[in-house]
Amino acid sequence: MSEKQPTIYDVAERAGVSIATVSRVLSGGSASQAAREKVEQAIRTLGYQPSVSRRPPERAVRQKTLALVISNLSNPYYAELAAGAEEAARRNGYALQIYCHDLNEAISPALINQLISHQPAGAVLVGSMVENGSDSELLSLLMRLRQAMPLAIIGPAIPGLDCINITSDLGLSVRKSIAHLLSMGHERIAFIGGSSSIRSASAREQAFCSEMQRLGKVVLRTGAESGFTPRDGEMCVARLFASLPEGKRPTALIAINDLVALGALRELNRLNLRVPEDVALIGCDNQFFTPYLNPPLTTVDLHPADHGKNAISELINTISGGTVYSFSQIRECSLIIRESCGMGHRRL
Repeated sequence: MSEKQPTIYDVAERAGVSIATVSRVLSGGSASQAAREKVEQAIRTLGYQPSVSRRPPERAVRQKTLALVISNLSNPYYAELAAGAEEAARRNGYALQIYCHDLNEAISPALINQLISHQPAGAVLVGSMVENGSDSELLSLLMRLRQAMPLAIIGPAIPGLDCINITSDLGLSVRKSIAHLLSMGHERIAFIGGSSSIRSASAREQAFCSEMQRLGKVVLRTGAESGFTPRDGEMCVARLFASLPEGKRPTALIAINDLVALGALRELNRLNLRVPEDVALIGCDNQFFTPYLNPPLTTVDLHPADHGKNAISELINTISGGTVYSFSQIRECSLIIRESCGMGHRRL
């Protein structure tokens, strides 16, 4: 007669943990690293083979899946962030399910319901879903999602929401750009692009206005609803230079992102204004095409791939530890100086 096969109760007794903990380890659910190692060691020692009928394959798959809710992947910034997130998820044995939404789309109950019904182990949110709308609207819907799963948000913190939060030092990104342009002798600097409805964009424009006022400089901007695309960059420059006499026009531009800077560069060429001889130009995001423009574009690197990796890693740490916690990190940015400001390549 064959020996009696070990049961889940035997594994729990051998590992010194509860049956519920053994069940979570077997199904891919949350458990501390120490408990997971004890259970896995007990399984190896006893030669335990879980019954196929006891395995919940669909739930196990969900418990090893993370959600990334992101704005349109056609924007290289979000594509780079997603690549970093996917790398971190894969390295830790998780699959990453991506939900895309339009840049101008605010958070919606339908998307919250969809995420909750799919039951991933956790979710990372970035873009307009956590940038558009009032704080009270965001908080109400995200609290509901937060009750269903651990959350990580990449972007400005939402007051009252306890979750993992990773963001760039947006004010520093603007101050570095202004300081560099002032060091090059520019006094009339304009900020172009953005939208007041996007929290990070609004924060950058406010930081620009505050810093220029602090320094006693004239504040030049194209309006809070200028947009984020190359076409928006063209329109910003066309309106700005048409509205000012020659002696009052800016000698330097800070764009909300590299796509707006790309359009601005084209319009400046149409106006027969040379970059950087007549107008210096700085973008933001350090997108892949910036070194290949003519001239190569000075830009701010917000390190989106690192944001994606860190958000996923912190989320997995929360899931593995079985304790949901609030974590906030403000990451420094880098100014990549290229020829669009009249100097060769260097990093600040």
